[in-house]
Amino acid sequence: MKDIFHLHEQMKLKKTSAVELTQECLKNANESKNPVFISKLDDRALLQAQRAQERFSKNQSLSYLDGIPFTLKDLFITQDIRTTASSKILYNYIPPYDGYVSENLQKAGGVLIGKVSCDQFGMGSTNENTPFPKCFNPVNDAYVAGGSSGASAASVKENSSYYSIGTDTGGSTRLPAHFCGIVGYKPTYGRVSRYGQIAFASSLDQAAPLANSVLDMGCIIEHITSKDQRDPTQAPLGAMNLVSQLSQAKPSDLKGKKIGYSSYFIEACDSEVKKAMYEAIDTFKKLGCECVEIDLPHAKYSVSVYYLIATSEASANLARFDGIHFGHRTNQASGLEETYIKSRTEGFGDEVKRRILIGTFSLSSGYQDAYFSKACKVRRLISNDFKEAFNKCDFILNPVCASAAFKRGESKSDPFKMYMNDLFTIPASLSGLPCLSIPFSQTKEGLPIGIQLIGKSFQDEELLLSARAFEVRQ
Repeated sequence: MKDIFHLHEQMKLKKTSAVELTQECLKNANESKNPVFISKLDDRALLQAQRAQERFSKNQSLSYLDGIPFTLKDLFITQDIRTTASSKILYNYIPPYDGYVSENLQKAGGVLIGKVSCDQFGMGSTNENTPFPKCFNPVNDAYVAGGSSGASAASVKENSSYYSIGTDTGGSTRLPAHFCGIVGYKPTYGRVSRYGQIAFASSLDQAAPLANSVLDMGCIIEHITSKDQRDPTQAPLGAMNLVSQLSQAKPSDLKGKKIGYSSYFIEACDSEVKKAMYEAIDTFKKLGCECVEIDLPHAKYSVSVYYLIATSEASANLARFDGIHFGHRTNQASGLEETYIKSRTEGFGDEVKRRILIGTFSLSSGYQDAYFSKACKVRRLISNDFKEAFNKCDFILNPVCASAAFKRGESKSDPFKMYMNDLFTIPASLSGLPCLSIPFSQTKEGLPIGIQLIGKSFQDEELLLSARAFEVRQ
């Protein structure tokens, strides 16, 4: 495994170069049969790599990300590069500006290999809800890569990039990380500016990196947590700077930490995930941690709460895509109302339509108090449960999903089953907490199994340092 920190050191010592790394990633991307990319940027990437190599030759590298190839989920606005949200309604949209994430990573010298697919507007758990070719799991092509940031995870796992920035609304980076055997980290809501990130659910969406190690997260996160005046929902905190501390983390740093876990969640998993979770608890104990049982009594309502709040916000956010102001316009309509109807009918996929309808109903007159408002109240109860639990522990250990990756096409016949896949990731999202998925075990078939660590609000640094100490235990 090649991580960003050590690749940077090798480039400084002239043992490798940005051009060589980029050529290797482009070769892997071009030879792969996995349809990960929506827009691949070979010439642009090589030009960026050459500029990075010139900086290294003068000992003027910009950051740990300088010269490192990366990909972006196609929900991030990129100037003069097609940005589709993996949907037909934005099929040919070329933005005139860069969003916060794209802008900052390129300022850091990152080499953008391309934009990768996702579930339309981030709505899904399999990366199959898209009019583009559907990517699969690089570990085993009979299985899904997870969603909605499945192609981001796949690009890292198949070595066509060294890291990718996805988005996490209800588990959209942690689930693909778990399925593909890499690290997926969702920062505390508000740590990363959402300016230039196409919205699904505004109170939940958060840019979230995927990479090969927790140390990589330190290299990435300082460049996407600086203050951005264009996003009033971003927390007034400075950029996280953790690389030095993460590079020196050791297993003994975990001694004395209290790890909380809920038997309710573990017992809901299949046998192999359940076994891995109890093995993880034993591992933490051997590293000197105290593992304590916690109770999250309202977490069982989290899926219902999430699919009322998220769909309601999606209904409002996606109203702008009407065929007049924004997005695909039908050529089959004879009047304004018919243009609206046919443009949205043609442009949105089934899952997006389903969620818009649920959200619109939840916000409709006579039903808002019964559904949306009540969901917001239960969301507060879920958040309070976490606050109570953190009085007993430093971190919470949770499954990422009840199973390892499932087979392609399996969830299409049962949308409700797909929604339930998010049961283990949604509670932390509703509470805005930092969390990450790290590889831990695998099934008999060789499919990865990850574990999820959840930290206290805005204590991302402590979460990452402890996760790194666990990661280097061997």
